[in-house]
Amino acid sequence: MLLRKWMMIFSCCVLLSGCLEKKIVDDINIESVEGYDFIEGDMVMGTLLVPVYRADQTIANETFSGVANLNKDLLRMLQKESSAPIVNGSLEVVLFNKELAEKGIIKLVDALERDSSIGTGLYLAIVDGKVKSMLENDYGNEGTGSYLLNLFKHNMDLRDVPATNMHIFLSDYYQKGKDPNLPIIKEVDNKVGIQGVGVIKEGKLSEVIPNDQLFYFKLLVDEHTDGSLAIKIPNKDDYVSMLSIKTKRKLRIEWNNGEPHFFLTLKVDGLILEYSGKKVDQKKIEEFQKHFEDNITNSSLALINSFQKNNIDPIGFGYEAKSRKRGFDMKKWEGQYPNVKIDVSTDVRIIGTGITE
Repeated sequence: MLLRKWMMIFSCCVLLSGCLEKKIVDDINIESVEGYDFIEGDMVMGTLLVPVYRADQTIANETFSGVANLNKDLLRMLQKESSAPIVNGSLEVVLFNKELAEKGIIKLVDALERDSSIGTGLYLAIVDGKVKSMLENDYGNEGTGSYLLNLFKHNMDLRDVPATNMHIFLSDYYQKGKDPNLPIIKEVDNKVGIQGVGVIKEGKLSEVIPNDQLFYFKLLVDEHTDGSLAIKIPNKDDYVSMLSIKTKRKLRIEWNNGEPHFFLTLKVDGLILEYSGKKVDQKKIEEFQKHFEDNITNSSLALINSFQKNNIDPIGFGYEAKSRKRGFDMKKWEGQYPNVKIDVSTDVRIIGTGITE
């Protein structure tokens, strides 16, 4: 009886293992970056990047490019150019050139979402320039794929780029009352850097937020764990810079005849990094706090006014209103949003002066 039971278990294991498709790493090309350039109409130039690990422990990049109207057609087409099967289970970065982003990228993102072998944690970004040219160059010592991955991760975790990936992008895209955003990168002098952030409206690039506004933008849509802000003291030649240690935002809504009035409070705890003037005392700290509060409030309001003027909502005021009021009319909100009242107040607390003391 026992022997019979073990024979049945062994037979099941053999049958189940026979259902799996075996793929040996050395016998396949593992795609790490995928990119798309606009051609014309619905046609795009797709480029796949595969890292090649050499015997001397260096990493080279091999690219495959082709023209198609859907990325699945592209992958099937490029398989004919590769000496080994191309698999995208380790895909980490997907890039869209700016011209394509202005035409619309949601069809391509939707195709990625439907592929069960691709994780939703992959990074999406817009390229100011040709994606194909960027992926054909070598960056960093660990390969272009790792270079781009670390570029996004570093700037989202420790700098001023709001955190995003395919999961966050799709969540914001399908969420009524909020528009997603994606980082914009550009190649300059054989280096790739963040150039700003693009707000996506109805699947298309609608507005670009430049680097000098990213500190305020991330404060509005995300939370800083780092980041720095430098300002000029009004009516003086002195400059002071602050490292933000922790930020929070709090949103309150008051309703008047069915129309919302938003009160947004931004809280920032920071350290003084540098001051061009003399010794910092308590009076100076209080002065700095007031200047930073005014700067953050005015810059944040300027961004919000720009969003309202262009009828985009990356902060998610519509979503916040909808989630707090039963029977909220989204169609009515679309007409209200450009003129809705939004007040911003900032509370800055300097918790240390570092070496300036």
